[in-house]
Amino acid sequence: MKSAELFTPLYARLQEILLQQGVIQADETTLKVINEDKIKSYMWLYCTGTDSPSKNPIPNIVLYDYHSGRAGQCAVDYLDGFTGYLQVDGYAGYEKTSATLVGCWAHARRKFIEAQTAQPKGKTGKADMALNMIQKLYRIEIRLKGKSAQQIRIGVASADTLFGC
Repeated sequence: MKSAELFTPLYARLQEILLQQGVIQADETTLKVINEDKIKSYMWLYCTGTDSPSKNPIPNIVLYDYHSGRAGQCAVDYLDGFTGYLQVDGYAGYEKTSATLVGCWAHARRKFIEAQTAQPKGKTGKADMALNMIQKLYRIEIRLKGKSAQQIRIGVASADTLFGC
């Protein structure tokens, strides 16, 4: 507990920097806590930046926020004043924040995989087409990783032709 107290100013500063970013990713997950009355507690995760060190001007910050529940008010309180883009999985609790919610391809893709699994064996359907398009987007993303904004604009323009836009 003493360590937690010592790190409080650093954590507060990182949260302040996080809330100044244009985009934040958030998610929450269940957590079992020893000697807690509740069966389930929640660890809320907030991050910005990239998944590895880079020259990206957006700082890589990952912060955790423990709560005994999953109420949307947890995100509202943590993200107080944040009006940028909040990339989340669709959990309705995030709708209570002041952020502009944006989706996540990994979560959307999961639903298409479920639909693909439900298709009759040996049949190709709309889920397969959607998964194919998502895979093309992932390839474009890999190709553009680390590129400048101008290079990305050019890459997106070439992607438009790939998708017939």
